[in-house]
Amino acid sequence: MKATRLPSLFGAALFAAALLAGCSSLLGVQRQPFTTYAPRYHAPEPAAGGPRVDWQLVVETPQASDTLSTARIVVMPSPGVIEVYPGARWSDPAPTLLRSLVVQGFEQSGRIVGVGSSTSGLSADYALAIDLHAFQAEIRDDGAHAAIRFQARLLDYRTSRVLATRAFTADVPFPPKDSAAAFAAFENAVGQVVSEVVDWTLGFKKS
Repeated sequence: MKATRLPSLFGAALFAAALLAGCSSLLGVQRQPFTTYAPRYHAPEPAAGGPRVDWQLVVETPQASDTLSTARIVVMPSPGVIEVYPGARWSDPAPTLLRSLVVQGFEQSGRIVGVGSSTSGLSADYALAIDLHAFQAEIRDDGAHAAIRFQARLLDYRTSRVLATRAFTADVPFPPKDSAAAFAAFENAVGQVVSEVVDWTLGFKKS
């Protein structure tokens, strides 16, 4: 039964897609294609050394402005002016994307007993809170830059007491009007800040 039903379901899906496309055409709505970008974290080679820690960490979803809390790729053509890249999106809203990349950084370090997002249900000892200030392309006098800036706070998970805080910044130039180069620059910027926040957090000494 299952083998004979799959083609009919597939056909129904195609029919539904065609119907929606027809409705859009009748209503005069044109769907603009866009590219989805999903930056990856590449651990340093060789992997950064350092002792393992015997505690567990929760990475909170970063706090950000409404402008950054979307999947749109923000660009600042001049200071104080905010636009978005047409036809391009992040795979997730920037705060969620950064949280996932930071978790990956800790996992790939091999130096922590347990790490997860705030939705993982992990019984953690510490929490990493992030205030995201920039996750965007910036056009300046010297060219275009992929900019990531945030403030990180290491908290006692049970009491929410701040144990340490530090600002992190990455700024990687790329040729203007080159989307592929822009994406590569963002991946390089991600690699810088994630590696730094992992080393800083795991270097914390319990008192």
